[in-house]
Amino acid sequence: MHRFSLICLLLAALTGAAAGMTLVNKGKPACTIVIAPDAGEQEKLAAAELQTYLRKISGAEAPIGADAAIAGNRILLGVYGKAPVAAWTGETPGRDSFAIEMRKTKAGTDLYLVGGDARGAMYAAYELLERFLGVRWYMPGEIGEDVPQRQTVTVKNLKWRNEPDYHDIIGGLTWAGGPGADDWRRRNKGDAGPPGYSFGHNWSNIIDPSEANKKAHPEWFALNPDGTRSYQLCSSNPDVIRISVEKARDYFDRHPEAVLFSLSPNDGGDFCTCENCRAIDAQYGVTDGSQTDRFIHYANAVLAELHKTHPGKMVGILAYVSHTRPPVSATPDPCYATMICHTPWEFCHVHALNDPNCKRNARFSKMIEGWTKVCQHVIVYDYYGHFYIFAPWPIARNIGKDLPYMNRIGVYGFVSETQQHWANQGINFYLAAKLTWDADRDTDAMLKEFYRRFYGPAEKPMRKYWETWNEEMAKQPCGGYAWLAMFTPELLAKTGKLLDEAEKLAGDNEIVQKRLALHRIGYRFTDAFTRMRVHGAKEEWQQAVDAGNEAIKIVEDTKGMEPQPFWIWLATSQTQGQMQPYLNKLKAAEAPAVVVPADPGDE
Repeated sequence: MHRFSLICLLLAALTGAAAGMTLVNKGKPACTIVIAPDAGEQEKLAAAELQTYLRKISGAEAPIGADAAIAGNRILLGVYGKAPVAAWTGETPGRDSFAIEMRKTKAGTDLYLVGGDARGAMYAAYELLERFLGVRWYMPGEIGEDVPQRQTVTVKNLKWRNEPDYHDIIGGLTWAGGPGADDWRRRNKGDAGPPGYSFGHNWSNIIDPSEANKKAHPEWFALNPDGTRSYQLCSSNPDVIRISVEKARDYFDRHPEAVLFSLSPNDGGDFCTCENCRAIDAQYGVTDGSQTDRFIHYANAVLAELHKTHPGKMVGILAYVSHTRPPVSATPDPCYATMICHTPWEFCHVHALNDPNCKRNARFSKMIEGWTKVCQHVIVYDYYGHFYIFAPWPIARNIGKDLPYMNRIGVYGFVSETQQHWANQGINFYLAAKLTWDADRDTDAMLKEFYRRFYGPAEKPMRKYWETWNEEMAKQPCGGYAWLAMFTPELLAKTGKLLDEAEKLAGDNEIVQKRLALHRIGYRFTDAFTRMRVHGAKEEWQQAVDAGNEAIKIVEDTKGMEPQPFWIWLATSQTQGQMQPYLNKLKAAEAPAVVVPADPGDE
């Protein structure tokens, strides 16, 4: 694992240098935040955030300036080699990365925040605030942040570098974002990697599978066993390869900042059975019907031409459905990327990925490890929020194991599909944001701090509240959605008592009251969701529908809240979908009986 380095030295004792730097002295500003006269938006935002949070900590308003001749203590924020940090001569930070270093001057002390790029400089400011000044952003909005209070703000002498352990990070409320979510993701360094690196299904954009195209050029499309043509492409067809190259070149010409073009097939199956495609399978020793090797062959052919005009640009193909497993013998070009999905219906979230007793995850882990041996750019796509269940999704302990494990075996990037379901699933989001950047952070220590700082006087029952959910999850059957059996009236009674206790202990602590009110909304939804399922299992259709409607109303009543307890549209539609079978049964039971007239001949 590549590592950042920390040299947090008390140089006053060892070398006679200054003992540190004062940013605020007894409620008065003791430093100036300096950015370049032509600073970009991210550097300006970082300076404003430093100013804002120093004020929240101490009440002092540190000035922001762009004059390099400003004397006294200075926080110098910028991109390596440019003003105002051009005098800093350390090793150049990489993309999204940064260095923080304190240096004594004749006029005071300079604290350099040096980014490898503009986002790296911005992330240096957030690192200073979080790691060295103690600010936390546990959730979006004011109730989600925790800012220590003191009138004098100092930092010790330090020399610190950091870079993301996952070179590509996509997630942390990328879905269903908004101003509050965007602020939270940025402050927790929740994005990393080059622009245009993520990808998905794209064949329909390379060649439209319209009936007109199929009629004019049937050979471009995948041959079905019955002789018809599907909506997928024939990846061995020379014209398909040529058009793929042309589309990639056009894309990079229009988006020169992008690094990757997707060659990924359309969603689903129906892949080509033509003689040429089957011959490519045979060439690589494929006997299981997988398309992985043939798609690598296709991508390599595209890249061979693309390298001539756009050297260094990449292509991506998802590791998905029948092309999930690593190749048998095809070798991907170094500019090939893949993304493999840890689907909750096929694999397991009850156990960690490398749990030796979990057969489903053992199969998934074997595929990841196989890919990392042949491909430099392997991305894992997971679900740290749930798109279908909006009750607690208690996988925090597994997140704390999975992200370090994937980093150790060489996974390049990570995508978390998450929406704003803060009432029940927010701990997952926070842990993921921390561990995708620093994969070796201590999960137990982070959780302990979270319970202490976020819940204050209600720390003990809230720790037990979340640990109870995690303990119940760990007892569930392996794989798929069998874990839904954990939602019982007994578990709701147990967790409800813990939440009651926490609310009593909160007393008149207003911020803790608001945080617990958010969780109370989540609990009420979970209780109604559980009753819907329990009544449904007993064929008590009216009670099941009533509980489902109650759960939906709880979601809809949260409109305008920050942080969002639920992404209202998704939580409403998915809960309605789960209630629908009970509603259908209820309607069938209430339908009047059809009276068949007696046949006169029967008399």
